[in-house]
Amino acid sequence: MKISDVLNGDELSRLAARTVKVGDVYKMTMTEVNGIKPKAGDSSRDKYFVVLGFDAEGVAYGGVIINSQINKNLPGHIKMYHMPVKQSKYPFLRYDSFVDCIQLKRAYPHKFNEWSYLGEMDAYDVELIIGTIKESPRESAEHLAQYGL
Repeated sequence: MKISDVLNGDELSRLAARTVKVGDVYKMTMTEVNGIKPKAGDSSRDKYFVVLGFDAEGVAYGGVIINSQINKNLPGHIKMYHMPVKQSKYPFLRYDSFVDCIQLKRAYPHKFNEWSYLGEMDAYDVELIIGTIKESPRESAEHLAQYGL
């Protein structure tokens, strides 16, 4: 039995808001609504999501995703906004990977549950990620402020 079998969406959202913290990493199914472009023929993609902030209403979380590689079609000046992370440091990763710090993605508390929690990034890496996304040419101060960044 999963917690979502016992609690409704509002109850799950309240539980997640109390327990989810900055730096937590979750495996989530994401779509274009979250800012993720699915592969051809798919409607969604499973991604690792790093929580970086919370909106004022507790309706959504802002964060970044972890990719196993950098999209080779991105321009060079955008590729530099991908922070490498080692699987040896974060055992929940399947490979050495890259944190995409180009633009915050949006996730919703009802998508978080105890089964999708993978672990957490250390404070040093979280600060590097936040600093990198604040410098991104594709991110705005207003959007960052929505999530307390």
